[in-house]
Amino acid sequence: MTDNAQSVTLRVTDSSTFVIGKMNKDLYQEFKKTLGYKDPNAIWRGKNAKNWDGYITTVCYSQKYCRCSIKKDGVHFPTGLLSRAFDFFRAYGIPVSSIDERSEPKTNSVQISCSDEFQTRDYQEDTINKAVKQQRGIIKVATGGGKTAIGAGIIQKLCVSPFIFYVTSNDLLRQAQSELQKFLVMNGSPLEVGMIGGGKFDIKAVNVMTVQTAVRAVGEKYKKFDDEDEEEKISEELQQKRDAIADLIHNAKGMICDEVQHWAAETCQVLADHSVNARFRFGLSATPWRDMGDDLLIDSCFGKLINEINASFLIRKGILVKPTIYFVHTKKNFDEDVAYNTVYKEGIVTNEERNVLIANIAKNMVDNNRHVLILVRHIEHGELLESLIPNSFFVNGTHGHKARADHIDGMRKKEIPVTIATSIFDEGVDVKPLDGLILAGSGKSQTRALQRIGRVIRTFEDPSTGFVKKDAFIVDFYDHMKYMLSHSKARRRIYETEPEFVIRDFKGEGHASQT
Repeated sequence: MTDNAQSVTLRVTDSSTFVIGKMNKDLYQEFKKTLGYKDPNAIWRGKNAKNWDGYITTVCYSQKYCRCSIKKDGVHFPTGLLSRAFDFFRAYGIPVSSIDERSEPKTNSVQISCSDEFQTRDYQEDTINKAVKQQRGIIKVATGGGKTAIGAGIIQKLCVSPFIFYVTSNDLLRQAQSELQKFLVMNGSPLEVGMIGGGKFDIKAVNVMTVQTAVRAVGEKYKKFDDEDEEEKISEELQQKRDAIADLIHNAKGMICDEVQHWAAETCQVLADHSVNARFRFGLSATPWRDMGDDLLIDSCFGKLINEINASFLIRKGILVKPTIYFVHTKKNFDEDVAYNTVYKEGIVTNEERNVLIANIAKNMVDNNRHVLILVRHIEHGELLESLIPNSFFVNGTHGHKARADHIDGMRKKEIPVTIATSIFDEGVDVKPLDGLILAGSGKSQTRALQRIGRVIRTFEDPSTGFVKKDAFIVDFYDHMKYMLSHSKARRRIYETEPEFVIRDFKGEGHASQT
């Protein structure tokens, strides 16, 4: 390729980077591909798009055709992909320089210290130091590895304000606020952490905020992510405070975003674009990737991977317990032309034989003094299982926040032997006594598969009884039926990436009695 460009200058801002210098058509097309991803549904969508190569790019080239929430002129892309852009131009032998117009990284604008309760582990301290040095990026931490503690350490080291810690649900909103206030101190007293969302509006130097509230505050429509069974209702007061919330988002100097795998969604890209003064940006997740193949969109919000702490590493350190995952094989035949929804309904949700099997396994776990969580995808499925399992309670997005909080408190006190829940329990909710898990809902999401295992592998000790949690017993299903079999195989492949996970199979009679 010749006559590409004589030189290129990248003008860097906190949210977007602008390309100064002309590229010929071929080079520009390659640049768009490098800062884009191949649409997994391209073969279907391409039928209606003339001359489309199947790539979705993060590059915009004019205000008229800009896809960003805040429209911009000139060729530009998200600053999280800055290093990828540098690598591209260097690979083509094009001299590339930069003009850094990002906000000055002045720390210590507020005085925050750590409480006596904040005792970091060696890997957490290493991650915090790397994050502060790198200023933005993605941190992969398995469930139970202390994501919020790492976030608190970053906030304390940077000491910039305003700072926002984003979460994806009201349950996580309260949990994150409580943990940050426990870990951080300002002027000798516990740090008062602001809360925006869940009907609350209280802005401080450091704040927790739901993604749903933030997206609506900047004038965009929130779109639920996969399997989300609750949509936050915005109170009238929050509606009236939209401008103040938008100002907070625009002026925030730092942002930490939990469950970052959802930040590839369109609405989360909006928040990254509106955070025009956020020099410091960090994404946290046990599974910072997507099932759709659009992981690059997460990188575009935050930048490169800072550190990776997987479950097996934490198991070897004694921070998590070792799980044994039992795949129970089931079978149901369907005609070739049967649609997915019918297969899921009849093969998973209302499959009496499978549901009775789940009930028997749950009863057996309880008889062996395990505290059990059963995860489903549909409310009807949860109601059916609740009717089959004695002393079980079904919790879902239709329950009020107080009712859910009271239930979780009962689980932590080991007062509730079996909880059945929808996706509200997939992420973040911390109930350490749980040591039995039944994945009743099937599903193809590999990211959610590891998140769900994380619900039951945290260590736990009960000083009042001397009980020490030593292992976790997990039941998943290898459903030999149309559509579902490929989903089961995908989940197994993701479990196999963790060398400390023990995986076994049960085929035929007798598996319900195993513990």
